[in-house]
Amino acid sequence: MFKFYNKEKNKEKKKKGPVWLLLYMCIGALIGGILGPLVYGNYYEVIGDSIIEIGNLIEKYAFEIYTFASISLFIVSIVLTIIGRKKFLESIARGDEVYNEGLMSIAVGSTGITTMVSFILLIPAAKIIFITHNKSQSLVALIVLLIVVPGCIILQNRLVEDMKKGYSERHGDVYDINFNKDMINSFDEREKSNMHEAAFKSYTITSKFIFGLTIVLLFISLIVNISIGLVFSLLAIMATMNITYIYYCIKLEKAK
Repeated sequence: MFKFYNKEKNKEKKKKGPVWLLLYMCIGALIGGILGPLVYGNYYEVIGDSIIEIGNLIEKYAFEIYTFASISLFIVSIVLTIIGRKKFLESIARGDEVYNEGLMSIAVGSTGITTMVSFILLIPAAKIIFITHNKSQSLVALIVLLIVVPGCIILQNRLVEDMKKGYSERHGDVYDINFNKDMINSFDEREKSNMHEAAFKSYTITSKFIFGLTIVLLFISLIVNISIGLVFSLLAIMATMNITYIYYCIKLEKAK
């Protein structure tokens, strides 16, 4: 009984944790707001100038950042694919009850992240290339894109085909537009349950991240002249996520 009481008490303490953390953050912000001007003088200009300098630095080296990040992530994806495939196929050969597919799953995620990052970083890099009219950078950027994106697709296909060797019920072709739908339909109930739980955790974490990022951007907009459209874009994404979540909760409940 005493142990049970302690467990309940610990749970209450854990529940109070975020509230106290928020309170401490507010107190820290208040103290910093009072002492900041005394120590740094006009700290708004200091912070604003620092943010602008960081932005200018990123813009100046946008092409280098794009090239380095794309190639580095692609190499990481290749290494993860080689090691992950090896461990998975060895696990199949041994006849393990549960196949060793952890690293191979990470490799699949890595190829997706690499493709996404390559496209995102290409935008500021292309802007700088068009401004400077640098033909050599244009050629390098195009070569990197043509290597990284198709390369990631090929790696994904290889991983999926290996996965089918261990799970014969899986079907779907990476080169097919309905690949995700076909692959999910071939999952068993346990895999679908894990996928749904992971999706919900992803939803909650993303919602908190977007909310925090919105607050940060609002504070930055008070210091630096940035477009408030960024904040409204994040709020629109959060609203879409929440409305979609509520809609499907109601729809799935009615379907039961």
